[in-house]
Amino acid sequence: MKNRLVCICNVVSVKEIITTFNKGASCTSDIQKITRAGTTCGKCLVEIDGLVEEFLSRLPENPQQRINF
Repeated sequence: MKNRLVCICNVVSVKEIITTFNKGASCTSDIQKITRAGTTCGKCLVEIDGLVEEFLSRLPENPQQRINF
C-alpha cells in the first residue's frame, strides 16, 4: 500500500519516499532532508532504512564498476 504513512509526525507516505528515490535520493539522510520523515521522533527510521535497502537492492548493477578476471 503506497499511500500508507511511514512518518506520522511529518505525514510522509511510502509514495512520497518512492518519489524521492526517483528524484535521486539514495540514503536515509536524503529522505530526511527532502521529506523531513524521521526527523521528529525517529520511530520510523527503521522502516525508512528498510525502504532504502529495498530500493538499493533493486538498482541494476553498474557494469562499469565490475571487475572481470
